[in-house]
Amino acid sequence: MLDGLFVTPAATAISQALSAAGADGPIVVVRHAKLATALASSRDVIAVGVSERAARKLRTAVADTHALEPRSVAAVIAPDITTDAAWDATLREWTRIVRDGGTVVLVDRGHAAEASRRALCAGLTDIQQRHTGRTILTSGLVTHLGPLST
Repeated sequence: MLDGLFVTPAATAISQALSAAGADGPIVVVRHAKLATALASSRDVIAVGVSERAARKLRTAVADTHALEPRSVAAVIAPDITTDAAWDATLREWTRIVRDGGTVVLVDRGHAAEASRRALCAGLTDIQQRHTGRTILTSGLVTHLGPLST
């Protein structure tokens, strides 16, 4: 989704979104090895769903988010939620692993209104959008109500 040329501006905008949300601690980057590598220079990154070759270059990589404990990371950064047919289940899984007060950053090409709608439907609060060229970053805070349930 993000070409190599556009990784640096996206990584910068994502770092700003994470700082604004106060997301301290490990973060998950889903299905984008170049973005995970760019963010790993300043944060503890867990890459999810990257190729075996890319996983060898990154310190921490897992096949999918089901291997991660509930509420164990500060943020999830993930591409293409606006083109995901199972977006509701996908967002539910991503919010499951983010701690209370953490953030989810959705990285999409266009479709700003749809990204906001899906973030709101997933229960994210304090929705913000940043634009870097045609790439739109939609970020929102995760709020878990009630006791931890698996």
